[in-house]
Amino acid sequence: MSETSTPVSFPVSEPAVKFIASLEENIEDFFLQLVEESIRLTVSDIFVSPAEDRCEISVRRLGFVEAVRSLTSEEGARLVNFVKTKAELDIAQHHQPQDGRISVTLHSGSFDLRVATMPTLFGECLTMRVLDPKKMMLGLDELGFHPTNLRRLIGVMEKPGGLILVAGPTGTGKTTTLYSVIQYLNNGARKIHTLEDPIEYVLDGVHQSQINLRRGVDYPDLLRGVLRQSPDIILVGEIRDSATAEILVRAANTGQMVLATSHSASTSEAIEALLTFGVKAQFLASALLGIVSQRLLRPLCPECKILLDDSGGAKVYLPKGCDTCRQTGYAGRVAVGEVMRITPEIRKLIHNGSPVSAIRQAALDDGMVDLRADAQDKLDKGITSVDEILRTVPSDTI
Repeated sequence: MSETSTPVSFPVSEPAVKFIASLEENIEDFFLQLVEESIRLTVSDIFVSPAEDRCEISVRRLGFVEAVRSLTSEEGARLVNFVKTKAELDIAQHHQPQDGRISVTLHSGSFDLRVATMPTLFGECLTMRVLDPKKMMLGLDELGFHPTNLRRLIGVMEKPGGLILVAGPTGTGKTTTLYSVIQYLNNGARKIHTLEDPIEYVLDGVHQSQINLRRGVDYPDLLRGVLRQSPDIILVGEIRDSATAEILVRAANTGQMVLATSHSASTSEAIEALLTFGVKAQFLASALLGIVSQRLLRPLCPECKILLDDSGGAKVYLPKGCDTCRQTGYAGRVAVGEVMRITPEIRKLIHNGSPVSAIRQAALDDGMVDLRADAQDKLDKGITSVDEILRTVPSDTI
C-alpha cells in the first residue's frame, strides 16, 4: 500500500476491510480483493469517483452509499484504466461514456461486473454493478409480493398474449422480476427472445440479444429483427422511445406475449408514459394485460429486531443492530408492489382517454393491493419498519 493512500473502513461493526495487495505493486490483486470484499458485504455497486486532489472508492449496500477508501488521483486513474482494460473498453477515450462487462471467478463463486464510465470535471468516474446469479434468479414466490399480487401476476402471465409492464425507478428490482417471469414462462414449449442493455445473466433456452449503441444498434432495430424470428415471448429491457413503444404494442396486439420495463412511479402512470410516447389509446387498451409497480424494502434483521408494543395493540418492530446485520438492523431486500390487471372497465377507461386517477381508482375497486397496503402488511407482520416504509414507498402515488 503506498504511503499516500488512506484506508477507510466499511462503516460496520467488524474489523476494517484490509487490502493485502498494494495498488501500486499489484493492481489486479487489489481489484480482486475489492470485489471479493464487496460481494461478502452484499454490495450492489462499487464506485470510483475522482475529486480535485484525490479519488474516492465507495459502495452501495442495501440502498445506501458507504465510503471505503481514498486513493491519490494517480492511483484512481490507474485503477480506472485497469478496469477499462478488463472490460475491453477504449482506454484512450476519456471524453465519452462507455459500457462494458467483466467476468470474475472468486472463492465464493463466479460473478459478473457491469462497468460504466462517465467523464467528470476531475477525470473519469467508474461504476461497477455486481451481478450475482443467486440473487437474480429468484422464483416468483421469492420476490416478496403480497399473496394477492402474486396470484394476480400469475393470472396475467397465463394469458396467451399481450403486454405486461414492470414499472418503478432505477434500482427497484424490475429486472429481477422480469427474469423471474421469464423463468416461469420458459417451459420449453415457447420461443423466447430478449433485448437487453446489457444482458445481465444468461438464461437457458432463451435467445438473448444485446443493444449496442456504439455500433448504432438500438431497441427498434433489434426489435424489428426479432419479430421476423417468430417469437412467442419478447422481453425488452426498457421502453426508451416512441418507435419501441409502438412496435411493442403492435406485437402484443398480434398475439405475442411482450414484457417490458417502465421508469414510471406507479401502475397507472406507466399507462400515461406509453400514451406520451404517442401510442394510440385504443391500441394500448387492447394490448395491455397487466402492470406491476414495485420498490425494494430492507427487511428487519430477524436476529435483533425489537418489539416496540405488544400490549394489545399492533405489534411494531424497530431495528437494533447486531453482528449478524453489521449493526444496521436490516438484512437483505424484499419487493413491495402492486399489480394492476386490465379489466374490461380499465380497458374502457384507457380507450376513452380517462385520467390516470380514474384508472387507478378502478384498479383499487377491482381489489388491487397497492404499494402502501403491501408495505403496511409487511409492517404488520414484523418484516420491516415504519422508517423504512417512509423512506422507500411514495406517499403521493396516484
